[in-house]
Amino acid sequence: MRIISGSMKGRRLDGPAQGEMDVRPTSDKAREALFSILQAWPLGSFVDLFSGTGAVALEAYSRGYGPVACVEAKPRPFLLKNLSHGKVNLMSKDVSALRPETFTEVAVLFSDPPYERSQEFWTKLSARMVPWMAPGGVLVWETDERTELDAQPGWELIETRRYGTARFHFLENR
Repeated sequence: MRIISGSMKGRRLDGPAQGEMDVRPTSDKAREALFSILQAWPLGSFVDLFSGTGAVALEAYSRGYGPVACVEAKPRPFLLKNLSHGKVNLMSKDVSALRPETFTEVAVLFSDPPYERSQEFWTKLSARMVPWMAPGGVLVWETDERTELDAQPGWELIETRRYGTARFHFLENR
Protein backbone atom coordinates (compact mmCIF):
# COMPACT_ATOMS: atom_id res chain seq x y z
CA MET A 1 0.00 0.00 0.00
CA ARG A 2 1.08 3.54 -0.72
CA ILE A 3 -0.23 7.09 -0.84
CA ILE A 4 -1.21 7.71 -4.45
CA SER A 5 -1.23 11.48 -4.80
CA GLY A 6 -0.68 14.78 -3.04
CA SER A 7 1.85 16.00 -0.50
CA MET A 8 2.64 12.48 0.77
CA LYS A 9 2.63 10.81 -2.67
CA GLY A 10 4.56 7.54 -2.80
CA ARG A 11 4.77 7.05 0.96
CA ARG A 12 4.53 3.35 1.80
CA LEU A 13 2.02 2.26 4.42
CA ASP A 14 2.12 -0.71 6.76
CA GLY A 15 -0.74 -3.17 6.77
CA PRO A 16 -1.80 -6.47 8.21
CA ALA A 17 0.45 -9.50 7.88
CA GLN A 18 -0.06 -11.79 4.90
CA GLY A 19 -3.17 -13.91 5.47
CA GLU A 20 -4.53 -11.73 8.29
CA MET A 21 -8.20 -11.36 7.42
CA ASP A 22 -9.65 -9.13 10.16
CA VAL A 23 -8.46 -5.92 8.43
CA ARG A 24 -9.24 -5.45 4.74
CA PRO A 25 -7.53 -2.35 3.34
CA THR A 26 -9.17 -0.50 0.45
CA SER A 27 -6.93 -1.26 -2.54
CA ASP A 28 -4.70 1.39 -4.13
CA LYS A 29 -6.74 1.14 -7.35
CA ALA A 30 -10.06 1.60 -5.52
CA ARG A 31 -8.68 4.53 -3.48
CA GLU A 32 -7.41 6.22 -6.64
CA ALA A 33 -10.85 5.86 -8.25
CA LEU A 34 -12.58 7.04 -5.06
CA PHE A 35 -10.60 10.26 -4.90
CA SER A 36 -11.09 10.92 -8.60
CA ILE A 37 -14.85 10.74 -8.04
CA LEU A 38 -14.64 12.90 -4.89
CA GLN A 39 -13.31 15.79 -6.96
CA ALA A 40 -16.98 16.52 -7.72
CA TRP A 41 -17.41 17.61 -4.08
CA PRO A 42 -15.54 20.42 -2.30
CA LEU A 43 -12.56 19.85 -0.01
CA GLY A 44 -13.15 20.15 3.72
CA SER A 45 -13.16 17.96 6.78
CA PHE A 46 -12.86 14.22 6.22
CA VAL A 47 -13.82 11.39 8.58
CA ASP A 48 -12.79 7.75 8.02
CA LEU A 49 -14.94 5.29 10.01
CA PHE A 50 -13.60 1.77 10.56
CA SER A 51 -10.15 3.04 9.58
CA GLY A 52 -8.17 -0.20 9.63
CA THR A 53 -4.80 0.87 8.18
CA GLY A 54 -5.67 4.57 7.88
CA ALA A 55 -4.87 4.52 4.15
CA VAL A 56 -8.05 6.35 3.11
CA ALA A 57 -7.63 9.05 5.77
CA LEU A 58 -3.96 9.56 4.92
CA GLU A 59 -4.81 9.78 1.22
CA ALA A 60 -7.41 12.44 2.07
CA TYR A 61 -4.89 14.42 4.12
CA SER A 62 -2.29 14.12 1.36
CA ARG A 63 -4.81 15.50 -1.15
CA GLY A 64 -5.66 18.58 0.92
CA TYR A 65 -8.65 17.59 3.05
CA GLY A 66 -8.61 18.85 6.60
CA PRO A 67 -9.08 18.34 9.38
CA VAL A 68 -8.97 14.56 8.91
CA ALA A 69 -10.05 12.04 11.54
CA CYS A 70 -9.84 8.24 11.77
CA VAL A 71 -12.16 6.22 13.97
CA GLU A 72 -11.01 2.73 14.92
CA ALA A 73 -12.15 0.76 17.98
CA LYS A 74 -8.89 -1.11 18.49
CA PRO A 75 -6.04 0.59 16.63
CA ARG A 76 -3.44 -1.92 15.54
CA PRO A 77 0.31 -1.16 15.51
CA PHE A 78 0.33 -0.66 11.73
CA LEU A 79 -2.37 2.04 12.00
CA LEU A 80 -0.47 3.83 14.75
CA LYS A 81 2.73 3.70 12.69
CA ASN A 82 0.98 4.93 9.55
CA LEU A 83 -0.57 7.88 11.39
CA SER A 84 2.67 8.84 13.15
CA HIS A 85 3.87 10.87 10.13
CA GLY A 86 0.72 12.78 9.28
CA LYS A 87 -1.63 15.23 10.85
CA VAL A 88 -4.58 12.85 11.04
CA ASN A 89 -6.48 12.63 14.33
CA LEU A 90 -7.22 9.18 15.72
CA MET A 91 -10.30 8.44 17.80
CA SER A 92 -9.90 5.07 19.52
CA LYS A 93 -13.61 4.43 19.82
CA ASP A 94 -16.20 1.93 18.66
CA VAL A 95 -18.08 3.55 15.77
CA SER A 96 -21.35 2.32 17.30
CA ALA A 97 -20.68 4.51 20.35
CA LEU A 98 -20.37 7.75 18.34
CA ARG A 99 -23.10 10.26 19.07
CA PRO A 100 -24.94 12.63 16.71
CA GLU A 101 -22.87 15.54 18.07
CA THR A 102 -19.48 13.79 17.62
CA PHE A 103 -18.72 15.57 14.33
CA THR A 104 -19.98 18.67 12.56
CA GLU A 105 -19.56 20.09 9.07
CA VAL A 106 -18.02 16.94 7.58
CA ALA A 107 -17.41 17.37 3.83
CA VAL A 108 -16.63 13.69 3.22
CA LEU A 109 -17.59 10.83 5.50
CA PHE A 110 -16.07 7.51 4.45
CA SER A 111 -17.23 4.27 6.05
CA ASP A 112 -15.77 0.84 5.39
CA PRO A 113 -17.27 -1.53 7.97
CA PRO A 114 -16.64 -5.28 7.91
CA TYR A 115 -18.44 -6.42 4.76
CA GLU A 116 -20.47 -9.09 6.55
CA ARG A 117 -21.88 -6.44 8.93
CA SER A 118 -22.21 -3.57 6.47
CA GLN A 119 -26.02 -3.54 6.29
CA GLU A 120 -26.29 -3.86 10.08
CA PHE A 121 -24.01 -0.85 10.63
CA TRP A 122 -25.77 1.14 7.89
CA THR A 123 -29.14 0.61 9.57
CA LYS A 124 -27.74 1.36 13.03
CA LEU A 125 -25.70 4.48 12.11
CA SER A 126 -27.48 6.18 9.21
CA ALA A 127 -29.69 8.50 11.30
CA ARG A 128 -26.84 9.31 13.67
CA MET A 129 -24.59 10.46 10.80
CA VAL A 130 -27.01 12.97 9.22
CA PRO A 131 -26.14 15.85 11.62
CA TRP A 132 -22.41 15.31 11.04
CA MET A 133 -22.59 16.41 7.43
CA ALA A 134 -21.80 19.83 5.99
CA PRO A 135 -24.26 21.18 3.42
CA GLY A 136 -23.30 19.60 0.12
CA GLY A 137 -21.19 16.92 1.83
CA VAL A 138 -21.03 13.31 0.75
CA LEU A 139 -21.09 9.96 2.51
CA VAL A 140 -19.20 7.11 0.86
CA TRP A 141 -20.21 3.69 2.21
CA GLU A 142 -18.00 0.82 1.05
CA THR A 143 -19.47 -2.68 0.80
CA ASP A 144 -18.73 -5.86 -1.07
CA GLU A 145 -19.74 -5.84 -4.73
CA ARG A 146 -23.11 -7.56 -4.13
CA THR A 147 -24.49 -5.42 -1.29
CA GLU A 148 -27.32 -2.96 -1.86
CA LEU A 149 -27.98 -0.43 0.89
CA ASP A 150 -31.55 -0.10 2.17
CA ALA A 151 -33.08 3.36 1.84
CA GLN A 152 -32.75 5.29 5.11
CA PRO A 153 -34.37 8.59 6.11
CA GLY A 154 -32.14 11.59 5.50
CA TRP A 155 -30.02 9.99 2.75
CA GLU A 156 -30.30 9.99 -1.02
CA LEU A 157 -28.23 7.55 -3.06
CA ILE A 158 -26.43 9.51 -5.79
CA GLU A 159 -24.56 6.65 -7.46
CA THR A 160 -22.66 3.43 -6.88
CA ARG A 161 -19.38 2.29 -8.41
CA ARG A 162 -17.67 -1.12 -8.36
CA TYR A 163 -13.91 -1.65 -8.15
CA GLY A 164 -12.92 -5.31 -8.00
CA THR A 165 -14.76 -6.83 -5.06
CA ALA A 166 -15.53 -3.41 -3.53
CA ARG A 167 -18.54 -1.21 -4.15
CA PHE A 168 -18.77 2.46 -3.22
CA HIS A 169 -22.20 3.96 -2.48
CA PHE A 170 -22.24 7.77 -2.72
CA LEU A 171 -24.98 9.40 -0.66
CA GLU A 172 -25.98 12.94 0.19
CA ASN A 173 -28.13 13.96 3.13
CA ARG A 174 -31.53 15.40 2.19
